Amino acid sequence: MTFLEHPCKYFLKEMSMSRDVLRKYIDLVNEAQDFADMGLLNEKWGTETKVSAAEKGKYKGRTLADLRKSYAALKRSGPHKRGSAEYGRMRELAFAIRAKTGWGEV
Repeated sequence: MTFLEHPCKYFLKEMSMSRDVLRKYIDLVNEAQDFADMGLLNEKWGTETKVSAAEKGKYKGRTLADLRKSYAALKRSGPHKRGSAEYGRMRELAFAIRAKTGWGEV
């Protein structure tokens, strides 16, 4: 028996979970799905983000390897205090790397 065939039976047998614990888990999953279906989890920013025209496309001509190299160099020279120029640059580079990798991890 695999998880994909019978997830509930799999957990009961393999993980030795009691039926009560499993039932609570299933209820939580269903409740989370209900919230998502009702649109209660659609969070938005409180304010509109404004980016200056000079900042848009700042890293457009740079390759992913260049961005990662710059990020690694800044990381080696850190840690940087929040609010410092270096900290801001690392955040920008991390954002650019995520954008170029299809919103994956840095």
